[in-house]
Amino acid sequence: MADSGGTGGFEWDFFVSYTQADRGWAEWVAWELEAAGFRVLVQAWHMVAGMSWSERMAAGMARSARTVAVLSPTYVASEACAAEWQAAWRSDLVGARRRLLPVRVVDFVPPAPLDGIVRTDLFGVAAEVAAGRLAAAVDAVRRGEARPTTAPAFPGRTADEGPRFPGVAPEVWSVGWPRNRLFTGRDVELSRVRERLAGGGVTVALPVAVHGLGGVGKTQLAVEYAYRHARDYDLVWWVPAEDPGSMVAALAQLADRCGVAVAGTAEESARVVVGLLGQGRRYRRWLLVLDNATEPDDPFGVLAAAAVGGGHVLVTSRDGRWSRLAGTVEVDVLPRGDAVRLLRGHVSAVGDADAEQVTAAVGDLPLAVEQAGAFLAETGMAPGEYAGLLAEERQALWAAGAPKGVRPVAVTWTVTLHALDDPAVVMLARLWAHFGPEPIPVDLIRPDTAEVLPEPLDRVAAGRVGLAEAVGRLVRLALVRRVGDTVVMHRLVQEVLREDTPPEWRPGLRTAVCRLLAQGHPLVQDRPAAWPRYAQIQAHALTVGLVDDDDPDSRNMVFWLVWYLRERGDYPNSHILARDAYRCWSQILGEDHPDTLFAAGNLAATLRSPGDYAGARELLESVLA
Repeated sequence: MADSGGTGGFEWDFFVSYTQADRGWAEWVAWELEAAGFRVLVQAWHMVAGMSWSERMAAGMARSARTVAVLSPTYVASEACAAEWQAAWRSDLVGARRRLLPVRVVDFVPPAPLDGIVRTDLFGVAAEVAAGRLAAAVDAVRRGEARPTTAPAFPGRTADEGPRFPGVAPEVWSVGWPRNRLFTGRDVELSRVRERLAGGGVTVALPVAVHGLGGVGKTQLAVEYAYRHARDYDLVWWVPAEDPGSMVAALAQLADRCGVAVAGTAEESARVVVGLLGQGRRYRRWLLVLDNATEPDDPFGVLAAAAVGGGHVLVTSRDGRWSRLAGTVEVDVLPRGDAVRLLRGHVSAVGDADAEQVTAAVGDLPLAVEQAGAFLAETGMAPGEYAGLLAEERQALWAAGAPKGVRPVAVTWTVTLHALDDPAVVMLARLWAHFGPEPIPVDLIRPDTAEVLPEPLDRVAAGRVGLAEAVGRLVRLALVRRVGDTVVMHRLVQEVLREDTPPEWRPGLRTAVCRLLAQGHPLVQDRPAAWPRYAQIQAHALTVGLVDDDDPDSRNMVFWLVWYLRERGDYPNSHILARDAYRCWSQILGEDHPDTLFAAGNLAATLRSPGDYAGARELLESVLA
């Protein structure tokens, strides 16, 4: 249907101007407009091999009656997009009829002159509401009425039904990380990930491994990919892959979510759900993210399932040897321009010279840039003074010998710690540095556990308000990220802060961590509802060596962790923990100590559950004797 509002003579009714970060919105807008009978030019659909992008876009703008500008922070920062919307706006000013139609897809304030142009907001509402707003905006810039007679399903399930409405989660969704509102750059890397996951047009898609040094932003890249392409999948699931126990737990949870869990057998549940994905029928489009994987492997046949089931597997790892099993995308430090933009996301008023000085001082490492920006925003310190502090600390770091695998940019975290004027906040950061890299439950620290903490943190933890303020300050300083009711401290930050901790403090901090974990039981301990809490505790118990801690409460927690793993069906990890406890306590406490005998009974129960009756009987006979 031609546009009756004065667009005769144009090849296209609408040209959709957008950045690759907002491609989902652009396609959805284009689909809605085409469904209403308009002729729409959009790069995602009308650029094919052999075409010149610049020539096609220039011709498209010239031969389109109107331009839809998909407004977002990345859009207004793009020089190419600025040329596109300004061309339409200038036509408005010289008398053409309303050629620019801005639609805002993120809650932000556009810079001048866009802030003074009437726009339509599509974000934060249901698909039907957004479609209505778009139709009303079109009606406002043309004379007549032309509402769509049909619309894509919400959300779309097949290619024939059109793209999903952007921002809507797939049917099955668990990423575990909030989207980083300050995510900057990485368009090239994200495009490579997408291209290689899609197989570049071949029949079988390839798994992709994103690799690079610690702190370079591999996990955040995967998080951004998951959110940006959520509309493309029926199922998206995040799998911590650093250790087998975490992986089994995540896949078993997925099996439970899909209704195929095998009661009492976590590993079998993991295999069943991977088999379900490999069939490619119930979930035709799926994505598994294996985060922080170690040595190249195909756990539970996940990569094989993707090959036959049409799914995608995205791996993040420091190990470049994943190239043997997957296509690889290397992630390096940020280009200087992107590093400056990331810094300004935290502290917008920093000048060009100061921004260059700070980002250069931290080597453009995203984790360090983010922390530097957070520090400047929190303290109000002059950027030049901060850069000077970094230089001084770097010299001290080199003199002392940098921690293994830690680059000099790591001084951003020691500078932050040394500049803090609150000893309790400093002690909290050092305490969390002695946990594992997995999410740390914030409520491990509470008034009734304050007595196990070192001074002066014990006094702050005795009151909930003071503790909340201390946690909030570390979050604002980007030393930790808040994820639900947990905090996450990057393993590189942990390593630096542990090395920076005075040696005489370290045993006390490790003991405090063990005591907090030992007192971290859920309110109800013997029900499946307790499993998520014990999963959180287990990850850190292994890191700090809770089995070796000679304390009755720590041994009691180990008993319950063995029980939890056994009840969940993770017999291998239950066996390892029960065996280690029995061996350790036999030496420390003696073979006749009640806790040692209880450990033997616990190990026997774990042996018996998968069918090792002979081994269980031998242990139980020794306990009886």
